[in-house]
Amino acid sequence: MYKFTNQTTEVNNVNIDLRKEAEGLIKEFSISILYIRNCKFVKCKCFDDTNKCGDPNCKLCFGSGYFASMEKIPAIESSSRNTNASSSGYGGLRQTDIGVTNQTAEVYYIQQQYTPKSRDILLKVTWDKQGNPVDIVKVLEITDVYEMRGDNGRIELNGCSISERTDLVRSFNTILKSLPRKAVNQLSKGGKCIWPSKTFKN
Repeated sequence: MYKFTNQTTEVNNVNIDLRKEAEGLIKEFSISILYIRNCKFVKCKCFDDTNKCGDPNCKLCFGSGYFASMEKIPAIESSSRNTNASSSGYGGLRQTDIGVTNQTAEVYYIQQQYTPKSRDILLKVTWDKQGNPVDIVKVLEITDVYEMRGDNGRIELNGCSISERTDLVRSFNTILKSLPRKAVNQLSKGGKCIWPSKTFKN
C-alpha cells in the first residue's frame, strides 16, 4: 500500500519488488530463445590448441571445438539500434572480431537466475506448433553483461549486449538438427541438454 505525505515530491513506505516487476515484463514481452553456456573448459578431442578452434568436419562437436549446455529461456529483445555501431563508436573507428557482423546497440534482457556471461551464445530460432526448435534464425554472442541492481544491491535483471555471428549459423544449425529426439523434447519443455547426445533435467 502506498502512503503519500503532504509533500508532493516525497513518497514514503513504497516497497517495489523490482525482480517481480521484471518477471511480469518477461512474461508479457519475452520471446523464447536457446541459451548456450560458455563451457570453454570442456574441449572436444578435435580442438587445436595452436589455432584455438575445432575441426570443421568433426562429427562430435560439429566444428565448435567445445561441448556446452543448451536450454530454452525467455528473453526480452530490445528494439533500439545504433546503425553506425558496426563502423564507429564514441566518434571513432572501432575494431571488431573476425566473424562478427552487424554490431548494434541491441540488448537482450535475461532474468537474474540464468547468470549470463560474456561469450555465451543466444540462438534465435523458429519453433514448431509443439514448441520444438526447428531452424536457427540468428546466432548472437554476448559481448557485455550489465547487472541491473536494486537499492539493496540485489541483481534484479541482466542486460546483455550482443554481436551477431553469421559465421556460426551453419554449424549451430547442424548441431540443432543432429540433436536426438530426447534432447529436443527436453528443450521444448524448458529443460537442458548437453549436445550432441547427453541430456538432463533442470
